[in-house]
Amino acid sequence: MTKNPTRGSKKYDLESSPLYRLSNKRKLADLLGVEPSKILGLKKSAICSQYKIFKDKQTSRFITEPHSDLLLVHRRLLDLLTRIQCPPYLHSARKKHSYKTNAEAHQHSSAVLKIDIRKFFPSVKFHYVYDFFKNEMSCAPDISTILAKLCTVTTLKFGIHLPTGSCISPLLSFLVNKVMFDEIDALCRAHDCKFTLYVDDMTISGDKASRALLTSIAMIIHRFGYGYHKIKTYHQVPTVITGLVVYKGMLRLPHRRAKLVRVASQALAQAVSGSMRKKLLGSLIGRLSEAEQINPLYKVRKEVLLTRYKSEWQTIMDERVEKSLKVRGTKSK
Repeated sequence: MTKNPTRGSKKYDLESSPLYRLSNKRKLADLLGVEPSKILGLKKSAICSQYKIFKDKQTSRFITEPHSDLLLVHRRLLDLLTRIQCPPYLHSARKKHSYKTNAEAHQHSSAVLKIDIRKFFPSVKFHYVYDFFKNEMSCAPDISTILAKLCTVTTLKFGIHLPTGSCISPLLSFLVNKVMFDEIDALCRAHDCKFTLYVDDMTISGDKASRALLTSIAMIIHRFGYGYHKIKTYHQVPTVITGLVVYKGMLRLPHRRAKLVRVASQALAQAVSGSMRKKLLGSLIGRLSEAEQINPLYKVRKEVLLTRYKSEWQTIMDERVEKSLKVRGTKSK
């Protein structure tokens, strides 16, 4: 890999991207930080097949995760695509936006609609990605083909599609389907409703948020070639939006997540072995750090634990730093 020339944080319109109207393969290789030979001969370099495919232990879903040179290419592409200005309704794959800001956008609404795209990443096929680079980014056909090959994975079940475990998929899936999401946003605004998007999780709120509006949105999704599910309507009741409970203008942790914190706290208190205590402590601190963003009381609980298990936490942090340094050393070789 060559040096990354694209670091920065400036936002610009799509037409100002270095990828826009790109027609030179050597320039593409330079932008991606790879040797030109790997771009000029994708089959020979085998870079497009650098994926780890495994089953997630918690969700039982198959994950397709890039590694080696392909992982670095995805990171370079993400760096370039992240600079493209995105609309306010997008709350994923953007700095200072998250599942929390997505929920906050609807916290004062009494009527809420929700709908998701079924198996979103596996449904974003090769030709959708190719069309984005060719038609939206105005890249040359051969450049569009190379980029589409670099950004997709082949699986027996779904064919050629966006990988489920790549850093680039959340943002690229939006850019590829921006026309569809813009149409949905315009429809919602025409009904005086607010629309937000978190990956494939769509939330609509407002006094005129009706089943008829939700049906119209479902028809748009279907017209663009996608399936949909998790269709829900809420009216003056607690609403779960991107993992948070929204009710009467407040955000709360769902009972399930609060219970996980309690169970982990009890297990830590009863842990006998040092290795088990470290494992439970690391997991619990992570859960509390996330929970404190919603309820400040969890921050107090976290600080108590960090004081009580000061030596164990220091060991955990030292191990994480050492692991990080090893990973960086491997990547720099």
